[in-house]
Amino acid sequence: MTQVVNRSEGLRDWQKEAFEKWVASGYRAIVEAVTGTGKTHVGLAATLDSVSRGRQVLVVVPSIDLLEQWYTAMVKALPSVRIGRRGNGHNDTFRQYDVLITTIQSAIRPGAPMPRTGALLVADEVHRYGAGSFAKVLVNRFEERLGLTATLERQDDGVDTHLMPYFENLVKGCDAARGRRDGILAPVRVMTVAVPFSAEEAAKFADLDEKAKSLRNTLIFDYGCAAEPFGEFMKNAVDLSKDRYLPASKVASRYLSAFSKRRALLADCEGKLQALEAITPGLAKSERSIVFSETKESATRGAEVLQAGGIAAHQYSSQLDRVGRTRILKQFRSGELRSLVAPRVLDEGIDVPAVDVGVIIASSSSKRQMIQRMGRILRLKPDGRPAAFVIMYVAGTNEDPSLGAHEAFLDELTGVAEEVVDVDLADAGAVLASWLDQSAPIMPKPVFSEQPIEPIVIPQSKMMPTTVSAARTRTVKEILSEAQYGTPDQLDGILRCMAAIDVREASVLIRRYGIDGAKPRTLSQVAAEMNLKRMVIESLEKRGLKSLEREAGWLLSGVLSGS
Repeated sequence: MTQVVNRSEGLRDWQKEAFEKWVASGYRAIVEAVTGTGKTHVGLAATLDSVSRGRQVLVVVPSIDLLEQWYTAMVKALPSVRIGRRGNGHNDTFRQYDVLITTIQSAIRPGAPMPRTGALLVADEVHRYGAGSFAKVLVNRFEERLGLTATLERQDDGVDTHLMPYFENLVKGCDAARGRRDGILAPVRVMTVAVPFSAEEAAKFADLDEKAKSLRNTLIFDYGCAAEPFGEFMKNAVDLSKDRYLPASKVASRYLSAFSKRRALLADCEGKLQALEAITPGLAKSERSIVFSETKESATRGAEVLQAGGIAAHQYSSQLDRVGRTRILKQFRSGELRSLVAPRVLDEGIDVPAVDVGVIIASSSSKRQMIQRMGRILRLKPDGRPAAFVIMYVAGTNEDPSLGAHEAFLDELTGVAEEVVDVDLADAGAVLASWLDQSAPIMPKPVFSEQPIEPIVIPQSKMMPTTVSAARTRTVKEILSEAQYGTPDQLDGILRCMAAIDVREASVLIRRYGIDGAKPRTLSQVAAEMNLKRMVIESLEKRGLKSLEREAGWLLSGVLSGS
């Protein structure tokens, strides 16, 4: 058995809770947590726990980039554990190592090394393994199973058919709302901008849209393609298109062609590039930005637009070889490049630095893909600055939010946003510039910066230590609730404590608890007084209580006792 030192302070509260739930679920669960909140650390904790109990661990990742990221993190966090790699030129086995990190491609090859029976499988980006040959990695040899994903969503039935029967339980680890509450994700503003089609583009889109809808109905009603989920329909259509001798093949091929051309028209329309040009003066004020495109062509043209506007930008797509991608990311991290324009290649599995502006010029029908994009932008910034999202859409098309486009993603994003506005194209650049001109963060500088990878150890007992923060928060809350009955000196003491925290937090607490001498106000009343959303007031109050606990708890504890 590997000997380890008890050290678990590197885990955030949600990570400890997720680990405990995984243990309580019989060591079988998928943990869902939005990008940027630290899913990897849950995998590190589970790995060390299993190794400490004499089990071997296979960590499966979908890309070489993630293989190296996991290896670097594990070597640093688990110095007492023997860690090997499989893939990217490495051919380690379980004869020498307790833990093997492998790409999924290497893991499913015939003769791939497997651990002893009873081992732990850690499946990163687990949604990828819900169908096809990748599902072959989900074997009974692994008694303990941990899946990690930003959102357990596929466009086929792979979740119900393969993933949930295998992992058995789903743990909601950390969504965007909790990430904001816990100070893990940056505050964000959201802007939606309608862009026009040209007359020629509008006519072409209408023709392609009518063809695609008609052919889809034919495939469903005449040739038995599944109507829902959409991913299953697309799979049926692709399968039919492969057999050129069947009548259905021509229909399927024509549908796929119309669908592809319609999507490319939305992604590459001139209005999107004109809109990108219009917001370039605002983007120039950002530290780093990512423009999410759909195609390699639109990525190249988008980068050219930004370059013409004076922004050091580059396209990041499959047109680049591995060396080229590494070089571009290095320049982006160093600040030599300020903006990347990228299609799906940047949606997951690539480690990018903190970005303060995300621009979506091509939406996705995949909630998972959009959530990945959101997480890239909501990562904490070293200086605590807020983030901004600009979502461009062609009005009246399947991109239009008013017609239900990417509704689930927008609900999650706008649910944590400080401000959501629909802006005329002519005003978009000025609004973005005004957001980025504000030097002070919307919310106080977060407690956490990017979570460091430090040596961690989970006690060999099955449960993690519990936190006492909730009890301390109640104590501060009780003190504030009694403040209106205190002496002038006691009120002065509380106000001195308030001066140590963010001014907006203090303003909310003063109103909520009647510290200004007036009657305590409800959340709705404070929201009306401060001209903010009730949700924002609730968040500010919670943060204010935590800030007092952290910054001035020692003083508050004596204020009302007269010390």
